[in-house]
Amino acid sequence: MSGPRFETAIVGGLVVDACHIERIDIGIANGQIAERRARIDRSDATRVIDATGRYVLPGAIDAHFHPQYGDNLEKGSVAAAHGGITTLVAFAYGYKGLELGQTIDEFLAGDGSKSVVDFGLHLGVVNPSETLEQIPDAMKRGVRSFKFFFAYRRRGMMIEDDQFMRALELVAETEGLTMVHAENGLAIDHLASKFAAEGKTSIEWFERSRPKPFEVEAVFRAIQLAGFVGCPLYLVHQSTGQGAQLIAEARRRGQFVIGETCPQYLFWTNDDLIKYGPVAILAPPYRTSADQEMLWNELAAGGMSVVGSDHAPHDKRELDDVFAVPVGTAQVETMLPLIYDRGVNSGRISLPRMVALLCENPARAFGLFPRKGSLEVGADADVVVLDPAATMEIRAENLHSSMRYPSIYEGWTTLGRPVYSMSRGRDLLVDGEVVAEHGRGIFVESGPPLEPV
Repeated sequence: MSGPRFETAIVGGLVVDACHIERIDIGIANGQIAERRARIDRSDATRVIDATGRYVLPGAIDAHFHPQYGDNLEKGSVAAAHGGITTLVAFAYGYKGLELGQTIDEFLAGDGSKSVVDFGLHLGVVNPSETLEQIPDAMKRGVRSFKFFFAYRRRGMMIEDDQFMRALELVAETEGLTMVHAENGLAIDHLASKFAAEGKTSIEWFERSRPKPFEVEAVFRAIQLAGFVGCPLYLVHQSTGQGAQLIAEARRRGQFVIGETCPQYLFWTNDDLIKYGPVAILAPPYRTSADQEMLWNELAAGGMSVVGSDHAPHDKRELDDVFAVPVGTAQVETMLPLIYDRGVNSGRISLPRMVALLCENPARAFGLFPRKGSLEVGADADVVVLDPAATMEIRAENLHSSMRYPSIYEGWTTLGRPVYSMSRGRDLLVDGEVVAEHGRGIFVESGPPLEPV
């Protein structure tokens, strides 16, 4: 008599994908989804996880994670796992003196060898004059997404339009994806210098130095140049409603453009920053409640496609000069619970749409689908069980990043949170604790990008 067919069966739950919610059971074998059917007999599985009254989701993918600004990948992946994330796509930066291939190799041998979750990589091309022509070599190493900055000239990171055109050509030729930090950096530098010279360095001057038109102009420029070349484009951390509408319009015209926003832009405004202080500074800045409404509307309607954390919990100090404060906050652990509570529970988006934004679309954008972001047969068994009745109180002492100051969501309580997860069929989060060993996460090579749903 043969033994059980499945190593694990997840039974009794409501299984959610980007289009449906179904009452089915899932059988898992050899680290993959092996079967989906109305009922799996418990004797068919070595182990049974009862998900009755809970949602069963694909593991979330955070496509915007910085392992060099406060958290490394080892530490940050633990925080991610507590938040229902089973795959990170992290940024590695090819700083001056490093070839792009060397950047990848050093990351994989170093921080990448310690992650508890699987991960992919983006390359931040911050020295474009010396490294643009190395893009095809990086593609051969499993990286297909390349980030360019329209800002930060003083830090030597900004790409000029002629260089950007060449980058678009190279990425398009090799079936990759161009990512853009879209702010007009030269205009920002002018205002920051002007305000600093006038002694205007208190908190209210930060957003004024990076106003909405500077972001919207850069979004428009990136869309036009990418469209001319025919290169897939991914616009990170959109903060303005007008930028989101430009992306939606480009998508309606048939252009391959993916728009990403972040929880912080959906939940905070610039008024909140002024009350809270410099420790919460982000770039681009927080905007207005009207921008939040427009972002939510486009997330629901499909004009915007991804929510990423932009996790960057810098070790900050309260500084008098807002132009000297490192930008970024801790977001990876709270992203899914907040989007579920204040997006799904509030009726702004459906639960399947949340799965599209946090699971399937990031997997599609970075060539990981259907291996990741899916619970179809043959996909990696990256599974999250979300209890809609469980609460989570957000406090710095309850979170797992390296942040040493209160979360910007300090004291918020969410209804609904991940209570269990697995990665490739092995337990990751159990009873609120990460049980996977450090270094279990593997590097997942990217394929060509796919259009979002």
